[in-house]
Amino acid sequence: MNKITTVVYAFLAILILACNEAPKEKTMKEQLAELNKSKIDLLMGATPKDFSTKTIDGTLFNSKDYKGKYWAIFVYDKNSLTKTESYDMVAELKQTHQLFGDKIPMIGIANGFSDDENALKAMFASAKFDFKQIDNTQGPAKESKVNDNVFCTPAKILIDPNGKVVYNGCGGKTETFNYKLDSLIKADKL
Repeated sequence: MNKITTVVYAFLAILILACNEAPKEKTMKEQLAELNKSKIDLLMGATPKDFSTKTIDGTLFNSKDYKGKYWAIFVYDKNSLTKTESYDMVAELKQTHQLFGDKIPMIGIANGFSDDENALKAMFASAKFDFKQIDNTQGPAKESKVNDNVFCTPAKILIDPNGKVVYNGCGGKTETFNYKLDSLIKADKL
């Protein structure tokens, strides 16, 4: 009996030690702190922290490369890659890039949910953007790459040479963003 009791106590001791060594789940407060730490603030007046990630063509985008320059970010829902009866976001962004892309670097960030990677790749391919795109969608097997705080899309964001957001406009069919870019070029601020 003594041997069995010793074995049972030894097993219980190992079990207790193993449970104490198991990774603990993060509390909601810890998860929120981690999320806020990784957030890239793109609100008007903010100075977003540097970020880098792969684009859909496999190259690395690094926001540090644009320090000292004006540059633009377009954040949109991946469903906007498909033209609707009332809006053609792809045509709008392509026109903005055609008018200003040689002077102001631009990047697109596609948000949303995608559980069909092949369909998403086909959407990007049919858009034929002339500037880099980041697939920031989430799905069953992937998480978003960029934790932005953009809630209204499509968003057109302009960052100045000091790294500060000087324009953050939301919605399609607006010329305000193009007017802003045009005024920078005319004022020779680039």
